[in-house]
Amino acid sequence: MNNQEFKDEKSVPQHQSVEKRKIWFAPKLALEVFSIVLGVLLALGVSEWAKEREHQTLAKSGILNISKEISSNLEILTLIHENNVQTVNAITAHSESDTGESRSIIPGIQLQETAWEAFLATGLSAYVDYDTILTLSRMYSIQRVYKQTGMQLSESAMNATAYTVALGTTVDDRHFQEQFVGYFQLLIQIETQLLGSYRDVLDTIDH
Repeated sequence: MNNQEFKDEKSVPQHQSVEKRKIWFAPKLALEVFSIVLGVLLALGVSEWAKEREHQTLAKSGILNISKEISSNLEILTLIHENNVQTVNAITAHSESDTGESRSIIPGIQLQETAWEAFLATGLSAYVDYDTILTLSRMYSIQRVYKQTGMQLSESAMNATAYTVALGTTVDDRHFQEQFVGYFQLLIQIETQLLGSYRDVLDTIDH
């Protein structure tokens, strides 16, 4: 047997051995790749779940702050509304209050919406159901209308005062109130609607 024949005989088993190694290595490689991909997907899933839980927690905290803000506004507006109703009743009856002191309309321009604005700015509204967001949005819209109406009345009062000062006369509070009683009544109507909206929203988000 010459050298060439000897080489051919040795090459056959070596080739078969390489093929066997390839057949054995391919499934192992696929399994390792699958394990890595699965591990990455699981890690991403856990991370997304953790972020979702964090956002849900922050959203609940945001709703709690809004609830506190509404409760505070409700307390303030209740007192303002009682004063304004008595003031309008006194004006329309052409009489003073029971204490003998004249009353003045108090526009509730100090009502707050900081918690609501922060809630929207941080994107936490995406983690609260749509009906709750819609209810809150409507309530704060009524509040904005009320505050704008109050600011317009305040500006009218300041303009009237400036006008009388320019003329060198004094402001007749009774005359001013009688002239603007229609606007005062409108303000009270909005107050009534807003107070009802406050209570409805608190019942919704506290349960």
